[in-house]
Amino acid sequence: MFAGAIALLFLAGAIALLAGRALYGDAAAGRVAVGVVLPKEDALARQMVSMISSLDSVKSLCDFQYMEEEESIEALKTGKLSAVMDMPEGLIQGIMDGSNPAVRILLPGNNWLESRIFRELTEAGAKILGASQAGIYAGNELYRMVGMEALVPELERDLNQIFLSYSLPREDYFRHLKVSATGDVEVPVFYGISAYVLFLLLLAIPVSGYLLPFSPVMRRKLTLSGAGSGSRVWGKIFSLGSLFFLMTLVAILAAKKMPGLSELLNPGTVGGASRGIFPAAAACLALLLVCLAAASLVVVIYQAAGSLLGGIMLLFLTVTAQHFLAGGFLPAVFLPRTLQRLVPAMPSAVLMEGVQMILARDWSFAAPGKLMGLLLVCSLLAILLERREG
Repeated sequence: MFAGAIALLFLAGAIALLAGRALYGDAAAGRVAVGVVLPKEDALARQMVSMISSLDSVKSLCDFQYMEEEESIEALKTGKLSAVMDMPEGLIQGIMDGSNPAVRILLPGNNWLESRIFRELTEAGAKILGASQAGIYAGNELYRMVGMEALVPELERDLNQIFLSYSLPREDYFRHLKVSATGDVEVPVFYGISAYVLFLLLLAIPVSGYLLPFSPVMRRKLTLSGAGSGSRVWGKIFSLGSLFFLMTLVAILAAKKMPGLSELLNPGTVGGASRGIFPAAAACLALLLVCLAAASLVVVIYQAAGSLLGGIMLLFLTVTAQHFLAGGFLPAVFLPRTLQRLVPAMPSAVLMEGVQMILARDWSFAAPGKLMGLLLVCSLLAILLERREG
C-alpha cells in the first residue's frame, strides 16, 4: 500500500503541475490584430478610431492597422488579422442624428480565440452605446413633454458626461472580483484536493483481493454466524474506510513537514480568505465520512466486477472517467455545458466538496449530506449485488 501510495502521489503531483501551467500560462491569448477600413476623406472617422484605440481597455489587447478593403480581407484569410472593421461613410453624423449606421465587423470562419475576444469587446461597446443613446432619447422626450425644450442641450451635455464617465474607464468593472477557473480555491489547493480524491479511490488496488465477493463456502459460514449481506458489505466498507483514514493521516503528517504542502493545510485558509472556526474533532469526523464514502464506491465497483482483474480494470476506468466528468483533471468551467450538468452527480465532485469544506473550515450541512447520500446509495447497491451473488 505504501509503494502504491508513493507512486500515486508522484503521478498526482505531475498532473497538478502540468494542469496549473496549462490553466494559467504566461500568455493565454496573443494581441488582437484588427484591420480598419476607413471611408475616403473622412477625418472624423479616423479621429474616432484613434480615440477608441487609446482606451486602456482596448490598447491593452488590440493593435489597429489602417488598410484597404481588399488588402484587409486577404490578411484576414491568411491569419494575419483577427478581425476587420469596415467603417461606413458619415458614421459620426449618423451617431449625432440618431440614424446609427452599422459598422461591419468581419471575423474569420475558424473563429480563434483572439477573434472571439474582439467580438466580445465590440458587442460590449455596442451595448454601452445603445444604453447611452436610449437614456438621452428618453431625457429629450421627457423635457419635450413637460415643455422644457430649451434645456435639452444642457441635458444632453450632462447625460453625455455621465455616460462617458461610466463607459470609457471600463477597467473599473474588473477591479472588484477575482474570478478563478477553480472556484473559491487557488489552483494548487484545487489540484491538491483533486489529487487526494484520486489517490484515495485508487489506493484500494493493493488490497483488491480483500474486496472481491466472498466464496460460497465463506458466505455460508458468515450467514451461519449471523453476518448477513448487510453486515458483510458494511464490514468491508468500514475496514477499507479505516485504511483510507489511516493513510490520509500519514499523508497529512508527511505534508506538514514539507514547507510547500504545509501552507495548503493551513487551518481556515483557502484562496487567501480566512474562514470561521472549525473544531479539530469535526474536521476528523468529516474526513472519516469522506473516507467511508470513497470506500463504499470502491466496494460496490468490486462487487459488480466479481473478479480480481475485472475489479482493478473497472475501478480504474470508472474512477478516471467520473473524475474527469467531475472536473478533477480540468475544472468544470472548461467542460461543455452538457457535461457541466453531470458534475454534481459525480462521486469525485461530492468527495472534493467534502475535502474543500474541511480545508476551508466552512461548516455546512450540504457537503456532509451529499457524502452521506453517496455512502448510503453505494452501500445499498453493494448489498443488492451481494444478495444476488448469494
